[in-house]
Amino acid sequence: MTTSEAGASGAIPGPRLPEPVPLVSEAVLEHARRHPERTAVICGDERVSYGELAAGAAAVARAIAADEKCAASRRIGVVSHRTVGAAVHALGIWLSGRSFVFLDPAAPHRTAEHIRRTAGLSVVVDPREWPAEPAGPAPAPAAPYPPDAEAYVLFTSGSSGRPKGVSVSPRNLAHSNAARLALYDGFGTPVFLLLSPFHFDSSMAGLWGTLAAGGTLVVAGEDERRVPQAVLGLIARHRVTHTLTVPGFHTELLHTLREDERHTAEAASLRLVTSAGEALPQSVVDQHFALLPGVALSNEYGPTECTVWSTARIYEKPGPTGIGFPIPGTSLRLLDDRLRPVPAGAVGQIAVCGPGVARGYVGDERQTAAKFVDLPAGTTAGPPVRAYLTGDLGRWSDEDGLEFVGRLDNEVKIRGVRVHLETLEEALTAHPDVRAAAVAYDAENAVCHAFVVAEPGAEPAAASIRGFLETELGTAVVPDRIVFTAALPRTAHDKTDRAALLASTAPPAERERERERERERERTPEQAARPPEDGALADHIARVWEKVLGVPVASSEQDTFFSLGGNSLTVIRLSRALGELAGRPVGVKNVYRCGTIPQQVDLLSRL
Repeated sequence: MTTSEAGASGAIPGPRLPEPVPLVSEAVLEHARRHPERTAVICGDERVSYGELAAGAAAVARAIAADEKCAASRRIGVVSHRTVGAAVHALGIWLSGRSFVFLDPAAPHRTAEHIRRTAGLSVVVDPREWPAEPAGPAPAPAAPYPPDAEAYVLFTSGSSGRPKGVSVSPRNLAHSNAARLALYDGFGTPVFLLLSPFHFDSSMAGLWGTLAAGGTLVVAGEDERRVPQAVLGLIARHRVTHTLTVPGFHTELLHTLREDERHTAEAASLRLVTSAGEALPQSVVDQHFALLPGVALSNEYGPTECTVWSTARIYEKPGPTGIGFPIPGTSLRLLDDRLRPVPAGAVGQIAVCGPGVARGYVGDERQTAAKFVDLPAGTTAGPPVRAYLTGDLGRWSDEDGLEFVGRLDNEVKIRGVRVHLETLEEALTAHPDVRAAAVAYDAENAVCHAFVVAEPGAEPAAASIRGFLETELGTAVVPDRIVFTAALPRTAHDKTDRAALLASTAPPAERERERERERERERTPEQAARPPEDGALADHIARVWEKVLGVPVASSEQDTFFSLGGNSLTVIRLSRALGELAGRPVGVKNVYRCGTIPQQVDLLSRL
């Protein structure tokens, strides 16, 4: 159906889903009954079959019922360690009639306390600790478990940065999962490599999409999932067919393939790579098919509030980027600021309708009322349609589907002309010498900064970037400053950290004074009495940090690589650079353990 055929509601529907749609827990247990010996989950040296998965989940459910504190809890927290036990515990909590909340083991104390308080968690379990009794039949749910109850709560920072708990029902997950199985049916039973942390919403796609299909879930270890060479090794070892990652890390994988053609054979089993979490640059699409021409690329879009995804576009060959068409069972509307349908071809706020729209935010009725709304059914009589207002802007094309234009809160004015940051970023990444880009607006000083990561070996000049943008978008919206950086910092939820980018533009003297004040506040008497680190190696490492981070660095005992903006992508580059300095490989795991310059001096000295 086209927008002109959609009627007064402006609804853009996806394909229908066949009914009935089974609950995910029912589908997993059915596979356990039919194929108990089939491998369900692998993580390092651990592996469980479907039979062991069901038996372990039954043991978890019995342990919950036998524990007075657990039995009184509506929700149970699960620390999201990367282990096969995470899947076992989640399924067991469902069998007990409760919902789970995956918790980030590395979350700051204040964030962790906010999440536990908001979710009302009195019980938190560690999936590395299995119940003592691992065998036995799966029990019936201990309490009524209707499809519209609650399956899990997943906390997302959204656009505000404050964690919000999204309550997802079994019905929401069942329809989201059924749409996934229907859309990707042609790619076969998945052997899925899970790179996302369990507390990210994208992990729900890999975890339940794989187990409900009867496939095998391969969980990358914490010291593997950020290292392209290790990821390619896992793909080869387990004959992985499917994976999902953010565009930034897929760029690193492609870079590794391009650096050494021998890695190409390791990716031979892949059938489908899914990109999600951020806008997919055209350059990534082109590089993907240049290096992996036989591997399909899917671009998924959708907020946590709509059970992971709402639209998708599958590429079998290079094509213009877009977020595609509504997934089966879902419909979209493009609305103006009064929540009325926009004319065909116009830009509007994306509203998602359908059974994937979640219940709302836990403990936040005001935000739930603001974002989850009832829209008119249209010209035909019928009840209002529940929709989620994404805050994203899109434009519909009957031929190419939905084009992501930007965020409502990312519209800025440059020299009197309104433009979306995402529009500038898309144009920047189209430059042949640009590998990645992000744009941040300093509202206090009315300055727009474009942060550019160059392609390896390329040295584009700022004038070249400006000229390219003038040709693409016009002179009026060219950013005020072009800043070259080695990498783009990421937030805890793996989004581009524009706040950190803006902070890096402060005058060096001001940044150094603030760092010195912070060091003095944190310095212990023993540290104050210790002489400063002296030696050429510390200075060399500081210069390496500067090159990788793109910011001035002092040889401090207090600053860590990550406190200065390091992230899961830049740590890969740091390990390479330290390896060149040491004359032998330096593992990423060692870099995580040795986060300060003095620690890295000691590490390299021992090497």
